[in-house]
Amino acid sequence: MKHLIVTSSLLAILLAGCAGSGDMSLVDVQKQAFDDLRAEIRIAINDPGRETEAIAIVDELAGKLESLLQKKVEKQEQSRKLNANYDTTRAEFDAFVSASNTDVRLNLQRILEQRKALIEITTPEEWTQLLDARTEAIDAAFDSTQSI
Repeated sequence: MKHLIVTSSLLAILLAGCAGSGDMSLVDVQKQAFDDLRAEIRIAINDPGRETEAIAIVDELAGKLESLLQKKVEKQEQSRKLNANYDTTRAEFDAFVSASNTDVRLNLQRILEQRKALIEITTPEEWTQLLDARTEAIDAAFDSTQSI
């Protein structure tokens, strides 16, 4: 259960909207959160090899989330087009929603795999330190989260 909460929190933090975070865009909030996570990894992990591997995992995760955010924008645009077209059938809209849900599940699975890889290369103490690290950018992203 704790892992589900942590995963949900991580996803919420990194996919959050940025209402209430001043002039920072979602991309800026995400970039800052990943920069902060990398910095915390450098503090928490004393082994240079594992540190490098952990940062590579975070870089991969950042790329996957950036791609996911782009897909989200594309899906919102497609949804608006479908809703604006009076000739769109229920079957077309249902197929779009089904494909979108499948894509979200696959992306979440990939993100969970990255999280698992990060957990596997950290000690329990290092992982706890990474979870306990809270930055202003991460807090702003978390506070503005309404949904994924």
